[in-house]
Amino acid sequence: MKYIKIKSYLSLIMIKRILILVLLTLFVTKTCFGKLDNQNLKVSEAELNEISKNIRCLVCKNQSIVNSNSEFAIDIKKMIREKLADGKNKNQIFKFLKSKYGDYVLFDPPFQSNTFILWILPFLFLFLGTSFLAIKYIKFRKK
Repeated sequence: MKYIKIKSYLSLIMIKRILILVLLTLFVTKTCFGKLDNQNLKVSEAELNEISKNIRCLVCKNQSIVNSNSEFAIDIKKMIREKLADGKNKNQIFKFLKSKYGDYVLFDPPFQSNTFILWILPFLFLFLGTSFLAIKYIKFRKK
């Protein structure tokens, strides 16, 4: 009889200790990880991904920062999130990144005098190729 009382008393002490440990664990995790950044809640992931798709990772050549896991990409995504939370729009963010890293950081380069050839060359090649094939076809039909 005495043995049963001691055993039940020990189990009550054990339950209290486990309960205290669980409560302490919840308290510690709540204070360490429970702080939500209100800025991050205001920014939608769709808007962040839309902007990030058009930005080139300078570490991973020809890869957008959406698909990159480099520190540069993580820092740029964090910066974009902060700018969006501050109320900046997409064009202001692109302008900031362009001023900081140059035109190369944008996947869609702006139409300027120094990028004129980049924009015109594909259409020129398409026109020349089509013209060449048309001339060859006409000559072939005449024979």
